[in-house]
Amino acid sequence: MAEVCRRNGRKVFSWFSWRMEELRETHEGGFTLIELMAVLVIVGILAAIAIPNYIGQQDKARDAAAMAQLRMAATSQQLHYVDQNSYAGDATDLEAYGFRQGEQTVTVLAGDVSTYCMQAPGGGGVTFRITPAMGRPVPGAC
Repeated sequence: MAEVCRRNGRKVFSWFSWRMEELRETHEGGFTLIELMAVLVIVGILAAIAIPNYIGQQDKARDAAAMAQLRMAATSQQLHYVDQNSYAGDATDLEAYGFRQGEQTVTVLAGDVSTYCMQAPGGGGVTFRITPAMGRPVPGAC
């Protein structure tokens, strides 16, 4: 796709330079309305393609951040369990074991002597959860 855009870009830019040369030779003052409209249509199409891709990348970044936060919280839960012989029932209890909240806020919904369940919001309305049985973050709420 990038190669096609690069080739088409060369064609468009060479067309513009040819047109500017032609305008200078004929002493015309600028581009016609049709030419300006064509450029606006091309820019609109490129924006229509680029903006959804950018938004999709933001959602993927939020998902990755939520999963990373949950993994860090799970490690802190294990350290809490070794020290206290039970899992933490609140995320603030995990701060003593190295956990720090990030932008994707981790919520401990259940924590007792045998298990825990934590969740964090990702991008696009997706929520991720982790329990000791899972070992890794998965989509879904506790």
